[in-house]
Amino acid sequence: MKIEIRPSLFLVDEALKSHSLVRGLQLLACIEKEGNLQAGSNALGISYRHAWNTLSEMEELLGGPVVEMTRGRGSELTTLGKKLVGAEKLIRARVGTLLDSMASEIESEIQSAVSHVGNVLKIHASHGFAIETLNKQLHKREIPIDLSYRGSLEALNAFSRGNCDIAGFHVPIGALEPSVFSQFERFLLPQHQIICLATRRQGIMVAKGNPKNIWNIADLVRPDVQFVNRQQGSGTRMILDLLLEQEGISGRDINGYENIELTHAAVAAYILCGKADAGLGVETAARQFDLEFIPLLSERYLLVCDRKLLEDPRFVPVMKLMQTSEFRMEVNKLPGYDAADTGKLMSIADAFPLSAGEAAKKKS
Repeated sequence: MKIEIRPSLFLVDEALKSHSLVRGLQLLACIEKEGNLQAGSNALGISYRHAWNTLSEMEELLGGPVVEMTRGRGSELTTLGKKLVGAEKLIRARVGTLLDSMASEIESEIQSAVSHVGNVLKIHASHGFAIETLNKQLHKREIPIDLSYRGSLEALNAFSRGNCDIAGFHVPIGALEPSVFSQFERFLLPQHQIICLATRRQGIMVAKGNPKNIWNIADLVRPDVQFVNRQQGSGTRMILDLLLEQEGISGRDINGYENIELTHAAVAAYILCGKADAGLGVETAARQFDLEFIPLLSERYLLVCDRKLLEDPRFVPVMKLMQTSEFRMEVNKLPGYDAADTGKLMSIADAFPLSAGEAAKKKS
């Protein structure tokens, strides 16, 4: 069983009658990808005539052309068509993870009711493409979990309060690690275990071709650059603020610093739509939305749980899956991700030898 919640666009006319734009938007996306109406209709599995009628109805409803067809050049989306496809991508990127979390919660409740098995494994995790892949692979194998996407701090806070069994968070590798770890260490205790899910690249996402010539953090303060940020408490926001501090830059100096999107995908979609010139995120999101990516650092995406959970029947199949070559191959397919340490189990001290050592010195 899989529950899905999908956003849909409707146009409401003067008579308050709703007209679905779902099929039309699917067709426009296929035309944009394939380059002509015939190939787009084939990709969608509908006849050319049906596709033509769909476009005609859509243009009548919207009051303008969405596709321009030229002999010998195929079909291109008009400005209106591109705006519609971009808006649909932004909507999915903005609310997709929230809807996935809600669907996962509903799904686990239904499964518990049907099978009369309660106490499903609960995971609160920072959104990422490896944790998303893990969720899909677990579902494929009918291994139930209740996954909710949260910022790194919120996920760890929920874990420390006993509101979930596992928390997912990410920490940069290198000079920034101690500063980020210092914000997480109060939630991490000696009896906790760390599991590495993946290593990934973080960097600046910019429009295709990098038209504003943005190459580093210092470029973000230029008056012609519009930025889109992540929410307070997210690991990516922490990294950005530390990078700004290194450069002696205040967030107040950046246009759009207060513009907030909740996921890497939403930031990428925001840039794709032309609403911003740059944002910080993982490479997978940039490639997914056909953006340029300027790498800044690598980081580890980690899971934390109590040591006693390692023998829990709910968790054993999850751990086994993470350690399979099949799952590691799926993670390695994600642009910017590395599965070399996927499934590696560590103590807090082993996972953060330098940071944990510094923390212990301060306490003593």
